[in-house]
Amino acid sequence: MSRRTSVVKNLVKTRIPTGYGEFNLYLYNEHGKEHLALVKGEVSGQALVPVRVHSECLTGDVFGSRRCDCGDQLKHTLQYLGRLPCGILVYLRQEGRGIGLRKKLEAYNLQDTGMDTVEANIHLGHQPDERDYGIAARILRDLGPQSIRLITNNPHKVDELTAHGIQVEARIPIEVGHHQDNLDYLRSKAAKMAHLLTFREETPEHRDLAFIEPLLDQLSLARAAANEAGPFVTLAYAQDLDGGTAAEAAPTSRPALTLTRHLRAQHDALLVDIDSLPAAPPSLRQGQGTDPRPVFLDDQLRTPPEALVQGGHPPLILTTGTPDPARVASLTERGAEVVAVGTDAEGGIDLLLALRALRERGIHTLMVEGGAATIRRFLRQRLVDYAVIAITPRLGGGPQAIGGPGPAGEAPTLGITDCQYQTLGSDIIAHGPVGYG
Repeated sequence: MSRRTSVVKNLVKTRIPTGYGEFNLYLYNEHGKEHLALVKGEVSGQALVPVRVHSECLTGDVFGSRRCDCGDQLKHTLQYLGRLPCGILVYLRQEGRGIGLRKKLEAYNLQDTGMDTVEANIHLGHQPDERDYGIAARILRDLGPQSIRLITNNPHKVDELTAHGIQVEARIPIEVGHHQDNLDYLRSKAAKMAHLLTFREETPEHRDLAFIEPLLDQLSLARAAANEAGPFVTLAYAQDLDGGTAAEAAPTSRPALTLTRHLRAQHDALLVDIDSLPAAPPSLRQGQGTDPRPVFLDDQLRTPPEALVQGGHPPLILTTGTPDPARVASLTERGAEVVAVGTDAEGGIDLLLALRALRERGIHTLMVEGGAATIRRFLRQRLVDYAVIAITPRLGGGPQAIGGPGPAGEAPTLGITDCQYQTLGSDIIAHGPVGYG
């Protein structure tokens, strides 16, 4: 039976709750070999569905091998799809680009003698890539998306799925960073297999910040997908050892301050509330160069015009009701854009409408820094995707960032999934995707 006349059998479907969200897992069989599809939401008949076709990599996916980028790509895909209303991860049991686990491990040994990943496959009597993407195409036809956006760095994968009748409307890059153990492997894939990789420049200043690469990859995915679910929201703030976030609470070490500046430069916009405006540095009130666009939550439109530095990215002030025209004029004269959005049940700015206004203005990644009340509101409404928290070696006694009851005395059940810790100078950085219970 030829590949094009093969039929994959949908054997079973079951619900799979994960730390990234709830999915449906489909088990397929073709010629006695099982393949999987992890599906978020309703995909049948939908256009532009994000799809990742991922080939099994036991060493990377399960054991976290640093020889390749497979495990990181799998994790970041799940994080990304978990944020969206729908998406598909096709998991093909085609280990080692189709040559099997034993041959892949033998290829690893050859690579340790100086061969690259392509040369090792050829030396073992195989092609550089022996995967059959017709299987993925047949699984996608069974799931029924009208068209897809393929999450890949491999243009050959796009061509193969297209040749098998899948309508691929766009490619979403998924670079997950490089390091000493996989750099040669990735360079070989770029040079000999036409993978589209940019290899972010590593500078001495940012070498200690490599731990934040998972967040940067999520930001890249959000921009590439022009995220229909709303801006990707990163919560970043500093707190004392006792949890206080007084206005003066800020990273105390130079490396941690460098991290803050680096994170700001990676986002489209930075949001603070009006009470935090006096503490905001002039560069953020102005938003020049690589700085993000400043966004201020100001429900009563109390922003003093003199606090806005002219030039650079125009500050965006989100307010409520019908603002005073004279007040608006005084702010727009200083280069600001004033946008009125609705109120929520608590009488404050409706954050969902605020995020919609940002998305309509081309803002796909948003960094939220404060103040404490705004942090609590974003968390309580489950709007935060990723958190970066700098813990400083001080006892400040300021207001708690997360403590305090929400409506009806309820507080959110939340946590940082896959939480990682990094020491930067005298500060400790806790970071990871935010999960809600």
